[in-house]
This record gives sequence, structure tokens and C-alpha cells, in this order.
Amino acid sequence: MMSTASRPQPRSEVTRGHLLDAALAEFAASGFEAASTRAIAARAGVHQPQINYHFASKDELWRAAVDHLFARLDATLAPAELLSGRERLERTIRLFVRFAADHPELNRIMMHEATSASERLDWLVDHHVRERFHTMASMFVTTAHADVDPLVLYYTFVGAASLLSANAPEGRRLTGREPTAATVVDAHANLLIAMMLTPPPGDLP
Repeated sequence: MMSTASRPQPRSEVTRGHLLDAALAEFAASGFEAASTRAIAARAGVHQPQINYHFASKDELWRAAVDHLFARLDATLAPAELLSGRERLERTIRLFVRFAADHPELNRIMMHEATSASERLDWLVDHHVRERFHTMASMFVTTAHADVDPLVLYYTFVGAASLLSANAPEGRRLTGREPTAATVVDAHANLLIAMMLTPPPGDLP
């Protein structure tokens, strides 16, 4: 008998997963307003009515896709939660940089949504960002930066960790190199660890 863990997913679940991945790519590329369900269906290789079968609206699809993305992030960062102190923070930085390289849509969607007030931004902050802000800021403050504003710490980290991957096409054009290559990601993480875990000189606001 085939075990539960090894059973293939029902076709509807597979289709839903394809739609979520396609939605992430489309929302990252175009933003919520400009993204169309027709384009999402085309990316997923399905007919547009299948979106309506799985999701009641474009907004529901957007929220489900964002939930899907943050669930992946949580799964990626989970091994670091078994550690503590500096070791946990270093591991979190490495895992986050790798995730940002593998999923540039995270930063791109956040940039679309975070630059102006909206119900979607409120939902993002309430459901995903606020808890992560407090967790990351607490780790930095207790490990290396007790005197630095947590707001500054959080956005310095997130920006430095994700911009290279979000702007990967520019990096390729500038250097002819692949910004998501393992050697680049490792160098990126090493530099970020050195920068973020070294207490700053003097007094900062």
C-alpha cells in the first residue's frame, strides 16, 4: 500500500499550486493592479476559468499567493530556530539571503505594496511583516546592536539581503555574472554577517 506521504497530490491541488506560483511571478512583475488573471492563467498553463474555481477573486488569489510565499520562507528559516544567540542569527542571515536569491518575488511584491498605503499593505503588515520585524529586530538587538534603532536594523538587513536578487537582471547586465549563483550568495551572506554582527563605532541614533 502506498503511504500517505508518498501519494500523489490530487490534480486540483497541483493546479492550485501552479496557480499560486504563477500568481507570485505575475504580481511580482506587474503589481496587483496591473496583473491580470488571464496572464496568471497563461503562466500556469491553465484556462482562466480554473482560477475562478480555486479563488473567488483576484484579491483572494493575491492573499493566498502571499501566504504561500511566506510559508515557504518560514520553512526555509526553521532550522535556525533550533539554535540560539549569534549562531542563530548567522544561520538566519544565510538562509534568508539564499531564500531571497531563490524567490526574488518576495522583495518585488513588497516593493510594489510597501510604497503606498492600502488595504493590502495593512493585511501584509498584520499577517506577515510585524511578527517578523519584532523577531529579527530582537535578534539583532540582543546579539550585536543594543543601541541601534530596531527600525533601522530591520530595514538595513532586509534591503541589504534582498536587493541584489531582486535586481538580478541589472547585476547580470553590469557584470555578466549570475547574482543567484551559490558562490555569489555565499559571498553576499558572509559580507552581510560581517557587517550586521559587528557593533557600530560611536553613538548612533
